[in-house]
Amino acid sequence: MKRFTLLPARPALGRHRPVTLMRPQAAPRPAEGSVLFVAQFAAYVLLMGLAYTAQSGLIKVLGNIYAVVIFGVVAFAWATRAHPPSRWSLIVVVAYVVYLTGIACSIVVNPNNIIWGDLVKITLVPAFLVFGAAFERRRLAQGDDFLWQRPAVRAMLAVLIAVPLLTWAGQLLQSGFEIDGVRETSIFANRNNAAVYAVAVLAMVAVITGKPIRSLIVFMAVGMMFGTLGVLLAVVFAMAMTVAKPRELLVLALLVAAAAAGYMIWPDDKPFVRFTPVIESVRYLADGRINLRTVTFAELVLLLKTQDLSFVFRLKHWVDILSVWSAADLYHWLFGFGVGSSVRLTDLRIVPHNDYLRLLFEFGLVTLTAFLAILVLVFARLGRRWETVPLLTVAIYLFSENLIDNYTAMAFVFFSAGVLAERVAAASRPPAVARR
Repeated sequence: MKRFTLLPARPALGRHRPVTLMRPQAAPRPAEGSVLFVAQFAAYVLLMGLAYTAQSGLIKVLGNIYAVVIFGVVAFAWATRAHPPSRWSLIVVVAYVVYLTGIACSIVVNPNNIIWGDLVKITLVPAFLVFGAAFERRRLAQGDDFLWQRPAVRAMLAVLIAVPLLTWAGQLLQSGFEIDGVRETSIFANRNNAAVYAVAVLAMVAVITGKPIRSLIVFMAVGMMFGTLGVLLAVVFAMAMTVAKPRELLVLALLVAAAAAGYMIWPDDKPFVRFTPVIESVRYLADGRINLRTVTFAELVLLLKTQDLSFVFRLKHWVDILSVWSAADLYHWLFGFGVGSSVRLTDLRIVPHNDYLRLLFEFGLVTLTAFLAILVLVFARLGRRWETVPLLTVAIYLFSENLIDNYTAMAFVFFSAGVLAERVAAASRPPAVARR
């Protein structure tokens, strides 16, 4: 039976498009925040590469200013976009707020002699964990592709890798491949900072490509690239604690055996010559010939017959730092002696070569506890997998170096930690929950 209607049938919406003189503007893509992060740091690395090549102090100063601008740009992108809620991320934010509170109280208790450059970097870098996690939740909610699908981001990743490598290669050629005694390394302050940047880039590769690097050889090569024993040991420990299965453990054991054999055959040749002071220091500590509280550095040089005291001087410095801190009042226990105080108040007049001790001494128990809570939240969520290896490597390396004020590398580490923690958590949810 034919139906009659008072109004004609409405045409399907898809048949006609409105006429407009302007190109329709797409909604902001969910990965925009992550793209912005990568783009800003690619520009920063290019700027620092130019400063190194031109040997320009002015460009380097501009680069340092731009580093702070990067934080503002990424923070603005985070604040002006809606992100799906996350209980885990909320707990991370709470820990970060406690971290900031401890730093603020430290400034109040110790208002003089503030090193503002270090303070800004130490204060800001953990926030990238919050930003990375939020950007990744948005990407997952919108079902967007990984950043690797964008040719521009591939070019940015190439910049992050190529610029430091090319400047490092140029430096090696100029010095006749001499790395000992060289302070600045590529665009970084020293080899330790260059090494931790290389490890952090491995984490960024996993963020951008969506696939973590699953190669023991690659991690070992990066650990040895700049000739730093500390980062190599951190890589070995990180892999042993996370991804090492019988095959990986066998390879690691063979590498250790090869290093031991090399030391026995060529004890006075590089790089094995650096093993002797460490072995002798441990032996003298064990038999009581070295008392870290009373021994002087002149006595250590005479006893060990070398000026390479990188191992035992750290131990002595840590003992001195803990002695000063433990003798302080409650306020300084909780909020430290202020940023830069480890240089002013200790015998060596240098930072502790242990960022956990530095946070304790300069900012107190409140800040250190919050920082450790952030790390525990990240690693508890990541678990034992390849994504964890570069991040755990840096966390281990913090025990023996001054890295927390390495702004670029630590921004990569925290941002990657946020992205990968959310990605791993999403992948481990049951399918029904993930669709809800």
